[in-house]
Amino acid sequence: MMDGTSSSSFYLPYAHPAVRDLAFLLTAPAPWLTGADILPERLLGDAGPQLLAELDHDPRPLVDWLAARPTTRLGRYAENLLAFWFELVPHIECVAANLQVQNGELRTIGEFDFLLRIDGEPWHLETASKFYLMLGEGRHTLVGPSLRDAWALKAAKLQDQLALSRHAAAQALLPPGFVGCRTAARLAGWLFYPHAVLLEPPLAPDPLTGWARPLLAPWPRRSLASRWVWLPRLRWLAPARVDEAETLDEDALRRHLAAAEAPQLVAEVLPLENGSWEEVARGFVCPPNWPPPARLAELLDTVQELANGKAGNGGR
Repeated sequence: MMDGTSSSSFYLPYAHPAVRDLAFLLTAPAPWLTGADILPERLLGDAGPQLLAELDHDPRPLVDWLAARPTTRLGRYAENLLAFWFELVPHIECVAANLQVQNGELRTIGEFDFLLRIDGEPWHLETASKFYLMLGEGRHTLVGPSLRDAWALKAAKLQDQLALSRHAAAQALLPPGFVGCRTAARLAGWLFYPHAVLLEPPLAPDPLTGWARPLLAPWPRRSLASRWVWLPRLRWLAPARVDEAETLDEDALRRHLAAAEAPQLVAEVLPLENGSWEEVARGFVCPPNWPPPARLAELLDTVQELANGKAGNGGR
């Protein structure tokens, strides 16, 4: 049974938020297994730990890179972080990013996230940073807080993306040496549960997990000394490390989030010796009357249609 692997079990030594997010994308445990998962060590390389430490000491190159690519989308922010890394580390060459594949009717059939040479070898790398709440029993009830996404749909789409290089329309676009190249996925993210659950494959056995509770109900907490931080979307990746001025007590944060119409991510934080406060657990607090029954039913019907289609085709 899994009742939540807290952020305290995944430690990042870095102080700067963007460096912490980059390190998270490179090293965090994957929430599910794709069958093509690349080891973090391949993306870090021998120089990786030292380069991350240097960036934390002087983050200006990363800050400038992100400032030149402003975005409000978490997925794009994560891609920008990884693109910076692939330009920085000596053992990786980024040959192409976000390369769209279209058929003869100019309909997009897929997109390569990254085409890389890792230690000189061509790789097609797909990446994703996902956050799912379990709203029923079993992995097929894991849905995104916006109710526009579900784990089962993303897992199936990712398998299609991983096979994109075998599509005839894609092969004509691939740079020299990339036809038939190695394919891999690098996933990061969190799963959130309202109660203890049994993790079923292909969910990973040790993902980062949090809790999900009603906004107005008492929130789980590790310590009476803890305080709370609201995490806007672009701060969902790495466990939070903040100054005390950013923290609130539970009642104050609940009042701050009272008008929210969708689940909000909050982090429980405890003080460090240096005066910062570091996340020890996180959870989604859900407003009253969420989820809207009709929207949830529509999303879960789509998931069920996918499952029925796979069963009719003998599985994926």
